[in-house]
Parts: sequence; C-alpha cells; structure tokens
Amino acid sequence: MKKLFGFLTVTTVFLAINGCMRNDDEPVMPIRPIARLYISVGNYQTNASEDPIANVLLIDPADTSDMEVVLSHDSEALRGGTGIYFDPFESTLFQAGGYTGGDTTIRVMSVGPLGILSNSGNIQFRGLNGMRGLTYHQPSKYLYVANNSSADGPTIYGYHLPKNRRGYTRPHRVLRLDPSMRPWGLVMWKDSLLLSNASPTNGGVSLYGGLFNADSLVTDYQPLATVTIEGATAIRGIAFVDSLDVLVAADYGTGDFNAPVADGRIYIIEGIKAKLTSGSHTTVSPTRVIQGAATGLTGPLDVAVDPRRDRRTIFVADYDAQVPGGQRGRILRFRLSDDGNVAPHASISLDTLGNARRPFGLFLDVRGVPGSQ
Repeated sequence: MKKLFGFLTVTTVFLAINGCMRNDDEPVMPIRPIARLYISVGNYQTNASEDPIANVLLIDPADTSDMEVVLSHDSEALRGGTGIYFDPFESTLFQAGGYTGGDTTIRVMSVGPLGILSNSGNIQFRGLNGMRGLTYHQPSKYLYVANNSSADGPTIYGYHLPKNRRGYTRPHRVLRLDPSMRPWGLVMWKDSLLLSNASPTNGGVSLYGGLFNADSLVTDYQPLATVTIEGATAIRGIAFVDSLDVLVAADYGTGDFNAPVADGRIYIIEGIKAKLTSGSHTTVSPTRVIQGAATGLTGPLDVAVDPRRDRRTIFVADYDAQVPGGQRGRILRFRLSDDGNVAPHASISLDTLGNARRPFGLFLDVRGVPGSQ
C-alpha cells in the first residue's frame, strides 16, 4: 500500500510518483497530461455462483472535476488485493494478494497503451501471508513487500526480477523487523525504505537504510530513524513527496472492518525529511489534519499525491466510507492545502459498478503539465 513520490521539475516535464518516473508505453512528453489512478480492491466475491469481483480499477483521468472508472480488471486475486504498484520502465503493475483467506500470491500484470492490463505472471510463497504495501526499486530490479504475519513476524521480503516470475518463488531477501512493528505502507526514498507502522500505540514511519549492503537474510533489521505521529491511532498507507518535503498518512481510526467508526483522518506533515535523517526517534505533530463529518472519511486505508503545481491534491482510498444503498467504498480527493473539517474536492462511489468494491490500495501515475481545471 503504496508510496514514495519523487517529483522532477518541469524542465524535464516528467513527473515521478511513488518513487520513480512513469512510462507506460507512451511518450515522455504526452500530447495531453496523464493522470491515472490504479485501485486495488480489497473485497472479493463470496458467492461461487456469481461472477468474480474485478479487483483492479482504473480512473482515467483522475484529476478532472468528475472522476470515472474506465477499466475494471480481474487480476485473479482470490481474496481481493492489498497494495498496488506500477513500474514504468517494466510497464508492469504488481498487486499484493488479500491478507485474509490464505492468499499468498503477488499478481503481475503488463500495462499497455492507455493503461490496459493483462495478467502476465505471479509470485507464490507461503510466507506472503499478511501482505500490505509494496514498492519497486528500478536500479536493482527488486520488488519489496511489507508482510505483517503473526506466524513469521513482521518482515520485508525482496524479489529480484519479479516481472519474470511464474509460480512458487522463494524471496531473494528476507528482512526481519522488530516485533513491535506492524508494517503497512512501503515506499522507496532514494536507496532506502520508508515503512509505516500501523501499531495503535506508536504509529508513524521508520526509515531503513543499508538495503543493498545487507545480507539476504537479516534477522534484526533496525531503522535509521523513526517518526511517531502524535495522535495517531491506526496508521495505514503513506505517500511521500521528496521535492515538497511532505509526508501524507492515512489513519484508519478506532474502528475495524467489522465495526467501522467514522473517525478516519489524513495527516499532512511538512518538513519531514529533517526528522527522517535525524538518526533518532522523534514525535511530530501533523502540520494539518483532514478530519470531521464534512470530509466523508470513515476508514481510509491508502493515499496518493499529485504534486504538480496546478494540482497539489491527495487521493484517498476509503474502505468503509458509507455510500447510498448501504454499500461501502469510495475514492475521495482533497487539496494538499486542506485542513480540518473540509468537504472533498471530488469523490466517486465504487458501488456504482454493480458489485460493491472497497478500495484497499492506490497508485497514481501522473505526467505532463496540467492546464486549468
């Protein structure tokens, strides 16, 4: 659940979201700006007599006044999906399987022009039994997966050349974390990993370095620095924009999937890099907090950021947001400058697609300089 957001200046006119530049078989400088939001759907079809629920959705464009799902795809994730990540150089989308029901498979999909998806492979391993976020490091060709397992403990698994995998694959790196960690969101920052901790007592983010000097098996992988977010109750997905020096984090709130409570929040923390490079454990107060009845937030699980100067928006996957008809599942968009009890800038209910779809993970692919909206 995804996401490091590296942002290149408009002199390159090529924006990188979630840690690397995007290029899904289209020109670096598109005729029209691209803003595609890939959504990993967490719920699944429980009635064997009904059609499967498509568990990958695409909103394109995602930065206009009216968002619309233009593609529904079945990745064959048997128990829904969790984290999702797109690598442009490989033209490949990775989706972590659902963390309940014994789904221990990462789905691999090729991405063609216009974002069209086709299933192209999978990675299976019994240790992938509590997957959350995932991220890809293009220079080393490694896919990293945050796994929160009661049996094996919190772990980050690394897979080399994941695009070419089919079936059972043992991880090439196993990084065991402190037992107090409850890993969720995972993003790359340069050659380090930024990992969110979903613990209700010390929720925040930790920075892990020395990734490429580490052995293939590390039994006690310790962070370089940890930042606890004041007031956090259930940190989930995170987004980080290097050029803006800002971290955005989703707080699911005090409820759970069986009994949601409408107290989810979105934290915006400016000046986060100094904290992450301090080499210590610090507590920070968010610069701004989006919360309250007007926001429509119930149980947000992931966030993505459009850092472009004429956008500067936050996308939120709310797994439990109540929508007409009693179903749940909603994508909301706020301004990065929002604070307090504010209404979303735009939103879309996913139950309008027939079967209710509840968003678990997000990945935003943006390129080009947007015009006025």
